[in-house]
Amino acid sequence: MEAKETRFEKYMKFWYGISGPLDEQKRQVMNQIGNRAFFIFFLGMDVAFLISLVLFSMYKADVAYLFLSGSFFVMLMAVNLYIMQQSRKARLTDNEVEKDELPEAKKAAWTKGMISGAIFGILMLILEFLTSYSDGSWTWIMIPTCLISGVFFGIFMSLIAVHRIKVVKDED
Repeated sequence: MEAKETRFEKYMKFWYGISGPLDEQKRQVMNQIGNRAFFIFFLGMDVAFLISLVLFSMYKADVAYLFLSGSFFVMLMAVNLYIMQQSRKARLTDNEVEKDELPEAKKAAWTKGMISGAIFGILMLILEFLTSYSDGSWTWIMIPTCLISGVFFGIFMSLIAVHRIKVVKDED
């Protein structure tokens, strides 16, 4: 009997881009990548903190806060790119399906991509409204713009998901 996935496992599969079952080999590779990413982030933020201490003693505190905030953002992006690159290199993101399951897998990939595109478009519309309505720059042309960008995002995400599908060959 197969154990049910916990929320943490679902979240980690989402973060690493893993689709399908999470076996022991994928879990070990995922843990190795996560450990390395943590140390990269931790060491980079240590260096940034030391530099911000020097900036704090030489300049105003605003300069140190700005540098620390910027370096935090840069380190998050660097760690995210590292995790994506290592996951792709270790083939964690491949969705392996049987040949007879290929049409269903492609349909599921397109559906998942279009749903993510719709969510992206709606959230972008809400964020655009909240940020621009108070200063009077809101126009109604932003509604189709956000929704069309959501459709393009959904198509792009669907194409990525379909590209990740790999057909497993039978060994009979």
